Amino acid sequence: MNIVSAILRDQNTVLSVSTLINDYFDINDVCLSLPAIVNRYGIQEVLQLELEPLEVEMLQRSAEVLKANIAAIKMPTGCCIQ
Repeated sequence: MNIVSAILRDQNTVLSVSTLINDYFDINDVCLSLPAIVNRYGIQEVLQLELEPLEVEMLQRSAEVLKANIAAIKMPTGCCIQ
């Protein structure tokens, strides 16, 4: 309901939403749930988190695991709606 309200009311609300990620801590071409500003245009901006180096490594590893699983089931990357 929060996502719908943010879009319909053009609220510029920060929500955790899944979107195609490109050039986010060197992560590309995978959908991740990250905090983003949501308004009538959908995702206005994905917010850049302040992460420790170990957290960046873990996020990058999670993205690689997702990509590997997508490849294993032969699902095209970049399949989420932007």
